[in-house]
Amino acid sequence: MTKFIKLGLSEPITNALKEFGYLEPTEIQEKAIPVVLSKKDIMASAQTGSGKTAAFALPVIERLKVPDNSPKALILAPTRELAVQVKEQFDRFAKNHKLRTITLYGGVGYGTQMKALKRGVDIIVATPGRLFDYVERKLVDLSTIEILVLDEADRLLDMGFMPQVRKLVRKLPKSRQTLLFSATIDERVERLGAEFLNNPAIIRMDAKRVEPSTIDQKIYHVNEFGKDALLLDLIQKEKMPSVLVFTRTRRRASMVKNRLCAANVMTEEIHGQISQNQRERTLRRYRDGEFPVLVATDVAARGLDIPAISHVINYDLPDSPQDYVHRIGRTGRAGRAGVALSFIDEGQRYLVRNIEKIIGRVLDPSAPQTRATAAAQVRRFKPRSRRRRVV
Repeated sequence: MTKFIKLGLSEPITNALKEFGYLEPTEIQEKAIPVVLSKKDIMASAQTGSGKTAAFALPVIERLKVPDNSPKALILAPTRELAVQVKEQFDRFAKNHKLRTITLYGGVGYGTQMKALKRGVDIIVATPGRLFDYVERKLVDLSTIEILVLDEADRLLDMGFMPQVRKLVRKLPKSRQTLLFSATIDERVERLGAEFLNNPAIIRMDAKRVEPSTIDQKIYHVNEFGKDALLLDLIQKEKMPSVLVFTRTRRRASMVKNRLCAANVMTEEIHGQISQNQRERTLRRYRDGEFPVLVATDVAARGLDIPAISHVINYDLPDSPQDYVHRIGRTGRAGRAGVALSFIDEGQRYLVRNIEKIIGRVLDPSAPQTRATAAAQVRRFKPRSRRRRVV
């Protein structure tokens, strides 16, 4: 008997979990699964890589069990990548059931999604924009939904999806169960919970730590012209099995990918200019270990669930400390060890200081300036105008 059975999950699910090597629930799973099975609303926060998707997917599957070809669960996700990966998790955990899960998201044609809808569906995983389009065309009926999941609610807020989410929620039965999961529970998320949830259970996981504790984080001081040589040297000498490299723009992603390939390092890239189908194929091949290095813009920072990523390398450090946390959270998932390496030049020390403030640890002990000096550098290097970067 695994500990998952003690949480209230039946043998068909626990057998599937055992087959995929899941024997012990994570902390968020241990706390959330019994509450979801009790049909109570939840507002939960958990650090990235904590097993959050399984915390709602497993009890949702347990709740539904028998298919009836009408949608009973709806999961709203902020990005196409996350929607695809949530669907994959449902398929994996429900392999001993006959539940049908489909994804609805933009950037691809309607044909395949329409065929899946016509075959019947039990669980819909969707981005708000594409689902709203289907509902407006009366191609999807949400009146049978029993469980609503708002996945990465903070990101749904950040990306401006709330007008569409509110319109979709008005199409749902009022007697539904609603589960809200977020990286953090701030005032905005609390207001959202008050709007959509009914007397929810509040679950906060390790609220003081915003980045996984299993990640070894290091800083490398290097100028722009030395980044490529350093990157190649690290990949080759450290024998990194699975590397995710982040760049600021898609042009730089292509540049880094081409230079690594020229050095006989098998590398692929994903960013906003690559079609959704191609991105999915690339991610599938990366997940299967067909090549060791993936270069990406922040389009991949959220929702990329590949447990085997050993290293994240910030070829370009992001401006936002939160983006740094989301990036490095692609490694060290579900208690595994991981390494995050960041390249900075002298003018970017202030970015490191901003990151240190939110993660509560020193990344660059060699920095000579005080925090007051770092604040002065923020003013000194702050650009006068901001250009919009397409990723």
